[in-house]
Amino acid sequence: MLIDSHVHIGAPPKEADPRNFVKLMKKSHIDKAVIFRYYYDKPTKFSNQYTSLVVKQYPKYFIGFAWVNPNDTTAEKEIETSILKWNLKGVKLHLEMHPTPTEKLQKIFNIAEKHNIPICTHLGNDFDQIESLSKEYKTKIIIAHLGTGVYCLDINRLKKAIKLAKNKNVYLETSGNTYPLVDYAIKEIGSKKIVLGSDFPHEHPLISVKIIELLNISNQDKELILHKNISKILEI
Repeated sequence: MLIDSHVHIGAPPKEADPRNFVKLMKKSHIDKAVIFRYYYDKPTKFSNQYTSLVVKQYPKYFIGFAWVNPNDTTAEKEIETSILKWNLKGVKLHLEMHPTPTEKLQKIFNIAEKHNIPICTHLGNDFDQIESLSKEYKTKIIIAHLGTGVYCLDINRLKKAIKLAKNKNVYLETSGNTYPLVDYAIKEIGSKKIVLGSDFPHEHPLISVKIIELLNISNQDKELILHKNISKILEI
């Protein structure tokens, strides 16, 4: 089984149209994908409602996350609506794009903990902030791109993310990285703390899968990364 934990759905580009991505999933034998969408020229509510409609159209394939800017005054209400009305299963934050004071992030984490949903975050430069929140809350945290960013390949950022992932509720997601960095992360923290992601349409999902297949680890460890860890996080 394959679950891609990091997918941006919705055209453009045309490959990210849900119909086209489902065709790619079938062809690539990808069973499910965690999806979100951020329209830069529209309110986040538009993106989250769109995501919910895509999930409703393709419930067999997609698990939707709400993408919010924690600095928005509507962020808390949007998350509640996304969970209770639109049946989304997690929250996506981009703290490089939206640096956020800790007190505002605490409000997001309070909601996530109340509803028992995970938070996936693209980190900015403040690793200590997430370190503190990971200890304050039981919320499961998925650090996108191994904490390095998209093909930034910064080993110092990776080391900081690995330190974060030593907290029991923090996981690292693989997208936007190369084989050596994924390999390094697994050797440092083990396969139970890693989830597969592609960051589609920025990368083909099977490129990310191939990295895991080439690792010198057991098939059981590969299964953890390819689907079992994220299944446990999402309780599916």
